[in-house]
Amino acid sequence: MVVVERAVVFVCLHGAGKSRVAAAWFNAAAPAGWEATSAGLQPQDQVSAHAAGMLGNAAGYLDTSAPKPLAQVSGDLLVGIDCTVPGGRSWTTAAGWPDPAAGAELRAMVTALIAELPTAGAGAGPS
Repeated sequence: MVVVERAVVFVCLHGAGKSRVAAAWFNAAAPAGWEATSAGLQPQDQVSAHAAGMLGNAAGYLDTSAPKPLAQVSGDLLVGIDCTVPGGRSWTTAAGWPDPAAGAELRAMVTALIAELPTAGAGAGPS
């Protein structure tokens, strides 16, 4: 059994596309003790129809529940994707949604983030 000690919250405007894809990429390769979830500043009613197509073999990690507002989600590390999240990191994608290049950009950013994170029981983590 894996014990989750820390969480990353990926945030985008609607919590339905970019943040969902980033969270799925993260959870597909998460270091021990970490998990990701997503939120929106102005959540849509459902996940983007394009999200699963951006993930290929990681589509099984896509959370298909209704997007949540940021106020209902907590984590140790906040990452705003194409939006500003107080106290969080900011990522900007060059490709527009739903361009597949946006999915590739998010995968590369998530991979770089994972490389920075300590595993369970090690250090306090990045801020």
